[in-house]
Amino acid sequence: MAQKRCLVMFLQALGSPVTRENYKYQLDRFMEWNKTHDYDDLLKADEKTLQRNLEDYLIYLKDNFSPNYIPSIMQPVELFYTMNDVNLNTKRLHKMFPTRTKKGGYGTYKREDIQKMLLATKKKRTRALILFLSSTGCRVGVIPELKLGHITNIDDCKKVVCYAGDKEEYVTFMTPESSKAFDDYLDERQQDNERLTPESPAFRKDYVIGSAPAETMLQGTVRNALTITLKDVQKTKTGNRFNIPTLHGLRKYFNITLKSRANANLSICEKLMGHSVTIPLDNHYAPFSDEALFEEYKKAILDLTISNEDRQRQEIESNKKEIENLNKEKSEWEKERAEKEHEYAKRIKEEILKELKDPSNSDKSLKEQLDSNRKQSEKIKDDVGF
Repeated sequence: MAQKRCLVMFLQALGSPVTRENYKYQLDRFMEWNKTHDYDDLLKADEKTLQRNLEDYLIYLKDNFSPNYIPSIMQPVELFYTMNDVNLNTKRLHKMFPTRTKKGGYGTYKREDIQKMLLATKKKRTRALILFLSSTGCRVGVIPELKLGHITNIDDCKKVVCYAGDKEEYVTFMTPESSKAFDDYLDERQQDNERLTPESPAFRKDYVIGSAPAETMLQGTVRNALTITLKDVQKTKTGNRFNIPTLHGLRKYFNITLKSRANANLSICEKLMGHSVTIPLDNHYAPFSDEALFEEYKKAILDLTISNEDRQRQEIESNKKEIENLNKEKSEWEKERAEKEHEYAKRIKEEILKELKDPSNSDKSLKEQLDSNRKQSEKIKDDVGF
């Protein structure tokens, strides 16, 4: 069935599929309040009546929703009328907007909270989601557009291209722990007869038949999946908001963990967060390579690892590598010193033989010969770097 032209014009103003979904949801909410199922009905009145209707809707919203949320509800409705040539007095509408209140939700999850979330579920998709969001720092809006082709292996981690092909595109990474959980989730999908391709969604909706066409998870589905795991996580509520945002709290955990390290490169950290304009001119004068981004990310892998067992294992492996490197350096130093000692002894021997064969040395006193030998010895030491 063809879409109504008024709806088509509305959607034409929107780029991202996620934005389209969110805007249409708010428009449908407005249509439900008007007790109609036809988008054309929203236009069947003169402009004065439509203006009055929007003002009544705004008054209803002020009585039922957070003051901070109302502009996000009204913006899609205003866009619908703009795209259908209806001239509204938006200045008057905006004067009616309630004063914004101080936002809650500035808290962040701790590692122990994320551990509780993982313990609260056995679903491989949910576990992969939690670790994906906490180890990449991605906004949840990335997930509906993320495909398997945007995720590639790099060492024992994975590289993730967020918002691929968009002007906001950026690169981040998954820890070995998160990479393993994601691979386990993909294995489960393959066992359910799904044929994975680069175009397959990274996270798909629930399914009954695995071989059926895969549909990507939407933000609402992600929220529902994670909300179920929060039963043992302590959260306080102020007004309509919890102190820790359900989804964004994982991004905040990534941000704080990444930047709290000693000697963290904040410019690269901002790149890994997808903050393209935080540090002025960085996009033009500091276009860090993926290798440079990964080098900085690797320094944070231990801190970003959630499982105590995995973190201890990585710490042991890291210490083992450090000991191996120290032993290697010691071995190379000892080899170099032995070579220098050999060269020094060889040169001294040559000089002694040379002096014994020189008849002019017979006229020198013992002290003069010793002084000469000492100077020659120092010169040889300098020559061989001993």
